Amino acid sequence: MSNPSEKTRYLLDKNVARYAIAGLRYGHLRPLSREELDALAFWRALERQGASLFISHTSFHILRRLAGYVEVQTLLDSVDVLWPTRYYARWARRLHEMTGLTREDCAQVALGSFSSNLAGSILGVHFLVTCDQSLITGYRHHFAALDRRLHSMTVQLRAPFNQAALPRLVEPTQFLDK
Repeated sequence: MSNPSEKTRYLLDKNVARYAIAGLRYGHLRPLSREELDALAFWRALERQGASLFISHTSFHILRRLAGYVEVQTLLDSVDVLWPTRYYARWARRLHEMTGLTREDCAQVALGSFSSNLAGSILGVHFLVTCDQSLITGYRHHFAALDRRLHSMTVQLRAPFNQAALPRLVEPTQFLDK
């Protein structure tokens, strides 16, 4: 994951993906919400940067059924899908036990550490992009303990899983402000 020539990888949570799709769909019909504008600006900036954008396998299954909508297909054409790897379920369970975050939030964070694309050429992502303030607050509050726990878990694993890391959480606005 530390190869300097590799692209930075971003996992869009379902809300960021939903805001981006809504922004595309309704931008010509009504004023966009702040979240929709931020999601679209974030997406555009990352595409210009050449970053790798991902959605979860769960979001993919939902969006695939809606691919007849141009906006949904546009998003699907711009992202790759992250699939759980070995240790994903164990890490999601431990995240939930340690933080009390929702199972869905823990699944997103676990996917950020223990996932791959269909080709199996990557492990995890560098950033999890979310607007979910309770996830951000809870994750940041528990980050040091989570980092220690993940390290104690990964030192016992074989490659490539021993390289798993926690994703950084970022809001679309934080990235755009940098």
